[in-house]
Amino acid sequence: MSYELPEFDKLREMAENNPEQLEELRRKLCDRLIQDAPERYRRKLRGLQFRVDMERRRAKSPMAACIAISGMMHDSFDRLRQTLNEATGQANPLYTSSTARSEAAAEEAKVLPFRRA
Repeated sequence: MSYELPEFDKLREMAENNPEQLEELRRKLCDRLIQDAPERYRRKLRGLQFRVDMERRRAKSPMAACIAISGMMHDSFDRLRQTLNEATGQANPLYTSSTARSEAAAEEAKVLPFRRA
């Protein structure tokens, strides 16, 4: 499955002079990629594409959209890493979620009373 993209200079020209055309190309390529995916993945891919599109709409600038989408990707990789580490018994408390760290700290914490003045 290969997708023919216009050359970089053509894409840059589209971005500068005809952003609607570039957006249409992006949408068509995303749709084609999802359609070419195995049936069992299409629903999840459509849902992910919806979330990405919504982040792009909500963002105040293209850079803000990029940062938000990058954050989504990093969160997803972090959840995958945690799951793999837990499955292999190699979970590291320094890299577990803040909720899990708080719960673990609460179980191990020694409560010190304040002295009354």
